[in-house]
Amino acid sequence: MPPKGTKHSQETRASKAQPPMSIEDGLSLAMQHQSAGRISEAEKIYRQILEVEPNQPVALHLLGVIAHMAGQSDVGIQMIREAIGQAPEYLSALCNLGHVFLDLGRFDEAIAIYGQVIALKPDHTETHANLALALQNSGRIDKAIDSYNRSLNLDSKNANTHCNLGNAYLDKGELNAAVASYRKALVIRPNFAEVHCNLGSALKNQGLVDEAIACYQQAIVYKPDYADAHNNLGTALQKQGHVIEAANKYRIALSLKVNFADAHCNLGSALWGLRQLEEAATCYRMALELNPSMREAAGSLGSVLLAMGKTKEGLEMERSGFGVINFDTRKGVSYNFGNSA
Repeated sequence: MPPKGTKHSQETRASKAQPPMSIEDGLSLAMQHQSAGRISEAEKIYRQILEVEPNQPVALHLLGVIAHMAGQSDVGIQMIREAIGQAPEYLSALCNLGHVFLDLGRFDEAIAIYGQVIALKPDHTETHANLALALQNSGRIDKAIDSYNRSLNLDSKNANTHCNLGNAYLDKGELNAAVASYRKALVIRPNFAEVHCNLGSALKNQGLVDEAIACYQQAIVYKPDYADAHNNLGTALQKQGHVIEAANKYRIALSLKVNFADAHCNLGSALWGLRQLEEAATCYRMALELNPSMREAAGSLGSVLLAMGKTKEGLEMERSGFGVINFDTRKGVSYNFGNSA
């Protein structure tokens, strides 16, 4: 007689045996892992699927997305293109290929891909919005505005798109239109800190500094670690002559974002106004170290150096910049890259 437990052990092993998983079940499980952030588990399953079915478009597409997320964008683009080659009307793959190009700053390629999506599905709201972002970032502001409006005609309740439309109007200098778009975004999403900040920038450009300050303060209420809002609040306060308060706001911004070139430059401007020339020069130098092309920092550093009696270096720096204190009242404008398809 076999020892007790042998049969039970065999039954246990038998009960643990699993039937082979279908491709469909594997994809479903992998997508669940990917959605939950378990990327390595998802990647493993996608690769197993491709060993069985090398041209499986969903696995190719989603593994390509993972490759891009991991910094292997060229590999990701190739895999997503292979997926589209297998399924030319695969909208999600086309959308994500557009997103990859947008993320990489390859705007013309993003525009072309989003155009393919819209040709297949003219009412694809998110793609009109993302096409607009690509157009805006490539400098085609009027076309971007048209695309944002097409998206809003399909879905007027998208706060992100109203925000981005406001940014486009702000880029174009149409301040009333920018303010109107930001206010529409806030009706939909009152706690949208970035919109409060951007609205502040538009109002400040209109000369409504008190209203701008209120907007920046509201942005900080909703998002206390929002460095751009602290920086922008500083510029508004400085416009009103509250230089010490402005300097404190710039320091807060820098405590939150140490490599914030604009805030270093603005702090330099405030310190110069306070006649703290050595400290101002240090701030301008830091701004230039972070952003060597920042001409206003170069010019202002030159002026500070001249005031300190350092004539040779001061003249050289002034020639490379503007030679004036000039802090940008639009600093901190942020762009929300819309919703994924």
